[in-house]
Amino acid sequence: MDLTVQIEINDWDYWFLEDKRSLANTTSDERSIFTKAATVHCVIGADRWLMEGDLFRNSTARRWFTGTNIIEESVITQGLPEAEIKRLSQISKFAMSSPPVGQKSTRIYETGDGNPGRPVRVSDLMDLRGRICWLALCSGSALQREGRQLFPPSDLWKELLSAPAGFSDKTTVFDDGLALPRSIELFTPEQRSIFQSQVRQTTNIVGWEIPLEFYGVQYRPARTSGWQLQMTFKGKVTAIGVCSELKAPEMNEGEIAR
Repeated sequence: MDLTVQIEINDWDYWFLEDKRSLANTTSDERSIFTKAATVHCVIGADRWLMEGDLFRNSTARRWFTGTNIIEESVITQGLPEAEIKRLSQISKFAMSSPPVGQKSTRIYETGDGNPGRPVRVSDLMDLRGRICWLALCSGSALQREGRQLFPPSDLWKELLSAPAGFSDKTTVFDDGLALPRSIELFTPEQRSIFQSQVRQTTNIVGWEIPLEFYGVQYRPARTSGWQLQMTFKGKVTAIGVCSELKAPEMNEGEIAR
């Protein structure tokens, strides 16, 4: 299936933190909370998928899952703002610069089910938009694997709580060849709900149930003993069609950064 998807993410935890710090000297230069939805093109199958589009702030990306690997190609489309480079340099303690526009890179990641989520102390394989897209539209084959491990799409949890054995989940899937999730809920080892997602609308094409609208919410530990909202997202399929074939590119060893 060939899909065009719009994904909107709201990092409420970030907005509240930023505004508490700068409320007294707010200017018209502040970034608006009403951000543009990202457009992602997906081609999905029973055990293969393609994902491409506005997956990074300053570059485009294309990813294929071949059944054994995720292959990622990215191209820098614009330089990072000077303020952003300064902030990243302060965080990393290293002098940083924006990569040149037009720079291309290719990476390959070994994975048997295409799942980009990884446990604590291990970097996830995709950005947040990619992980949300994967959960909603590309995770069917992974959900059918015995011993599967699902993780919240925002990897901030790795800095805020202890889950060495991962998370338990309560997941329902559509009864067809794609087996995409109708709903997902993840629980911490203490059985607190940390993530929920749900499909709102679907359409059935050639016997496959395809989500048309979906949404989700992720929580985080608060400074007290309670929990608070971290971020929400919603996705909408704006175009849909049937694709006859999905091919990954042929890779040269010298082009691959593992």
